[in-house]
Amino acid sequence: MVVIHVMNGFTKPRLIDSLVAASMRVMPAVVITGARQTGKSTLARTLGPASRRCHTLYDLDVLDLAKRDPRALIEGIHGVTLDEIQRAPEILLSVKGDIDRNRRAGRFVMTGSANLLMMQSVSESLAGRAAYCTLWPMTRREQRGPGRAGLWSELLATDPERWPELLSDEDSTAEDWQSLARRGGFPTPALHLRTLSDRAIWFEAYTRTYVERALRDIAAVASWIGIESDRAWT
Repeated sequence: MVVIHVMNGFTKPRLIDSLVAASMRVMPAVVITGARQTGKSTLARTLGPASRRCHTLYDLDVLDLAKRDPRALIEGIHGVTLDEIQRAPEILLSVKGDIDRNRRAGRFVMTGSANLLMMQSVSESLAGRAAYCTLWPMTRREQRGPGRAGLWSELLATDPERWPELLSDEDSTAEDWQSLARRGGFPTPALHLRTLSDRAIWFEAYTRTYVERALRDIAAVASWIGIESDRAWT
């Protein structure tokens, strides 16, 4: 099974495709985690038949239903894709119950943030029911078309004396590493933005969002520590 991802006219297979496909053949649920903007939602929407129902919890109506009646969101004879489940982690309990009633491989595909299992609000890990696959930013070969990360498997399976021959047969154009580093591996700046200035704007906005969120989380932890310290002294 080869998964093709179409993003604004770009058709790119991803390195994770074979792992996700194998996991869907074995496990009732597959959770695709990773940093924001790595392409998790795009990948999830391409998985399974057209009859598969896809719900994104960024839709406020879907989010409300997930909180009020999660079983209504996941029940049905076809598979279900749930995007951004960290917005309503309580739905995982209903997913667990559904799997225990009808353990069928590939029934659920879910996406979530990289730290999903570390979130305090996530009490259900779906242990033994879900495979967790991490989607990293795109490699250079993913950006160029082949959904891979280099010739490491071939090199390890080949006699070292033949490595020069194997590498010389590789159809790959040399590229300045500084240009590659500035482009990065996130699909938007790597595939859709063409100038350094445009990419700089994107990365500045992206990192600022994460820094502000981290500061907010640190402030919340500091506040909690202060409250607990006051309790200890009273």
